[in-house]
Amino acid sequence: MGLRALFTGITLGTATILVLWYYEMQIYFGFKVAVAATLILYLSVPILFRLSPSVQRHLVFLPFVRWPSGVNFSDPKSEGLAGGRNIYLEPEPGSTIGVWHLLPSSEVNKSEGQSESFWDESLKESGKHIILYLHGNSGSRAGEHRKELYTLLQNLDFHVVAFDYRGYADSTQIPPSETTTVTDGIYVYKWLRSVLGSQSNNVHIFLWGHSLGTGVSSKVASRLCLEDDPPTNLILESPFTSIGEEVKHHMLAALWRYMPFFDDLFVHPLKENDFGFESDRNIANIYIPILILHAVDDPVVPYFLGKKLYNIGITTRNSTAKPLYFKAFGQGYAHKFICRSPELPPVLMEFYRCSIENTWPCKAMDEAMELNQLVED
Repeated sequence: MGLRALFTGITLGTATILVLWYYEMQIYFGFKVAVAATLILYLSVPILFRLSPSVQRHLVFLPFVRWPSGVNFSDPKSEGLAGGRNIYLEPEPGSTIGVWHLLPSSEVNKSEGQSESFWDESLKESGKHIILYLHGNSGSRAGEHRKELYTLLQNLDFHVVAFDYRGYADSTQIPPSETTTVTDGIYVYKWLRSVLGSQSNNVHIFLWGHSLGTGVSSKVASRLCLEDDPPTNLILESPFTSIGEEVKHHMLAALWRYMPFFDDLFVHPLKENDFGFESDRNIANIYIPILILHAVDDPVVPYFLGKKLYNIGITTRNSTAKPLYFKAFGQGYAHKFICRSPELPPVLMEFYRCSIENTWPCKAMDEAMELNQLVED
């Protein structure tokens, strides 16, 4: 009886050891496969990025992200925007860009039942100034946070002109690049100039870029300053220094940021393939007043990149250039919602007033900027 129990125990023990060994080997093999797959993925992503301009383009512009869906671009009112019209402009033969023109709140009631000519006349005759808005990547001019800003600006009694670069929304579908987006921005600006005609000296055009749109608007403003036909001022909301540096510090790049040759794999190809958006270089040519807006909790474009662009502008712009301001916003506004800050309207109105009157230094702006350190702390 004792020998049988001993034999049974040995048999069960041996079987248990064999089973554990078998599964341990399976786990070990699975672990090796997982490690190998992770390593291959880790190395293949930068190689694919380096070799494929198409991948670079899609990650920079995100034109395939078409939200919100089902937008009736021909009717801004259906998107909750009062006093709006939709038009199409042709920056180059055979291609168009979709544009919304939204009236200042004081003009909205006058637009009911009016013909198309009313809108151009309103731009010229209303005496209200114009904000030309250049949006960031993904989505369209109908993005919810963008419409929220348009409404704020309309209520401050500005005309708002917003458009989609080619490759987005209802504009002609071509692969976007720095060249095409800047071409579109300059074209819309010059179209506004042509509509204003002799009123160009009385009605001011202000340029506003957000996120990727700051890279576009910085290049647009730089080009227009070099042509000596600039807008009255420039607002950069949540800007970066260059796309290369933005990619390097984006949260999705954390896995590769310290990889050897990171710049050769991720940064240099962007410039080579016309996706560079080097605002840190373009800002040196911009002699009009500039206001940078950035939230300290921005998870998409880190706050320090906006501050770095400001510091570069301070040191590289000509001594005769108009002032460059940096306005910090505290927690809760992130990348898209600075428009919700109660601090924004008074700062905007003071900046626009000083820009129109060309009264520098602007005491109220200087006082507002003194609060930056409190926000940062």
